[in-house]
Amino acid sequence: MAFVILEQTNNEIMSRKSGYQTGIASEYLVLSMLYRLGADAYITMGNKKSIDIGVIKEDGMRISIDVKSVRGSDSIPVGNVMKNDNHYLIFVVYNNKFEEVDVLPDFYIVPSGVVMECRVEFNGNRVNIFKKDIANYKNKWEELGLY
Repeated sequence: MAFVILEQTNNEIMSRKSGYQTGIASEYLVLSMLYRLGADAYITMGNKKSIDIGVIKEDGMRISIDVKSVRGSDSIPVGNVMKNDNHYLIFVVYNNKFEEVDVLPDFYIVPSGVVMECRVEFNGNRVNIFKKDIANYKNKWEELGLY
């Protein structure tokens, strides 16, 4: 039996680590914002999840949120997004200021159906959405119907 040893460069490891850190930081930042808005929200657990945050509204209705984040790009990968009622994406865009903790990122609160309509396919399988296409959803926390 032959074993294959895969080598990873430090850049590949750091890139994966920084992507993980960006994602986790963004989920908790969005959770904090939801709490500040008075939402009954919770982080879902797991490594391969499609719903990052659940919210129970005052009327008992549940909504789900998928948090997508990028440190500095105008495009955000959305290849695994599905359209569902009461499902939203919150895009957290750090605008190359992730390390500047005194600067809040941009938040875009977008219904999943809108994301499906605006996404763009590249190279046959990579699917992105661009900030310019969701500009009207910047800081639109009211889209979630919490108040």
